[in-house]
Amino acid sequence: MRESPFGFAYSWEDLRPVHPLFLTVMAAQVLGAACGLATEHFSAAFDNVWFGGAIATFPGFLAGLPIQTRVRPGSIAENRIMIRRMGMVALILTVAGATMPWWWHAG
Repeated sequence: MRESPFGFAYSWEDLRPVHPLFLTVMAAQVLGAACGLATEHFSAAFDNVWFGGAIATFPGFLAGLPIQTRVRPGSIAENRIMIRRMGMVALILTVAGATMPWWWHAG
């Protein structure tokens, strides 16, 4: 895995060992985005989509861990740094979505 100067640039090939986890997170985000769009809580459609996708990211990560373990046993231990970074990004996105100021976008 090649590191960028920022330490956080990966290609699709670099993600190959954790594809099941990555795809599970992506599926959760798409489902969350669709649910967010359906709720129409914010005045702008993009805000609803972003909010739904962000909120679904960390639960998708948690759901993806057992899938990753089942599909590729041992890959979590072998790719600990990648898993940790994915988890931190997922947590940050979910917290950002959960703390999104409701009054700011209502309207």
